[in-house]
Amino acid sequence: MNKVLSFIACILFLILAPVSIKAQNDETKYLEGAVTLKNGYVEFEKSYNVPGKSQEEIFGALQNYIQNSLIDGPESLKQSRMVKADSTNFTIVADLEEWLYFKRKAWVTHRTRFYYQIIAQAEEGRFNIIMRRIHYLYDEEERPGMAEPYHAEEWITDDMALNKEKTKLTRIAGKFRRYTIERKDEIFTNAARAAGAKVKVLKVIEVEE
Repeated sequence: MNKVLSFIACILFLILAPVSIKAQNDETKYLEGAVTLKNGYVEFEKSYNVPGKSQEEIFGALQNYIQNSLIDGPESLKQSRMVKADSTNFTIVADLEEWLYFKRKAWVTHRTRFYYQIIAQAEEGRFNIIMRRIHYLYDEEERPGMAEPYHAEEWITDDMALNKEKTKLTRIAGKFRRYTIERKDEIFTNAARAAGAKVKVLKVIEVEE
């Protein structure tokens, strides 16, 4: 009986393991075209439809989300602030500084300071959201006072963060690209959900705990 169960377990492993490994190593969403440039600067932008919601309702929901979840969020740092919340033009602008984690364990923490700007524009039944002015302050804890900023335009673009064939992420810059895209997707999706849009819940990449 034990031999039969072992045989079945081996067969299941051979069938499922390739799928599991492929899922873990799938980098498709981070490859060519995943990071967009506008006038030479990295900028992510997306629009969402929110049927049945007024411009005022969407504006209020987005303002609350940006204030409570980003500016006052658990990883937010001291430079995070609301730059503008214009209820006449229904525009929100916020500058954010937060920790972006690559690894977080009891004995080791690997992270970078992450800076970006969010712009949200509410309309009747829809809104537009932008992430731009992205840069990082890396190795700050290992080299106090000597850390240098890394700007997205010279760090996470296709030319810098992908191999020559554009088929794979590079080891260091690719890591920044991966986690920046994941954080952008998380922010955009949660903003849409807060405003009342019907969006799929993303399975955000997990930081190593």
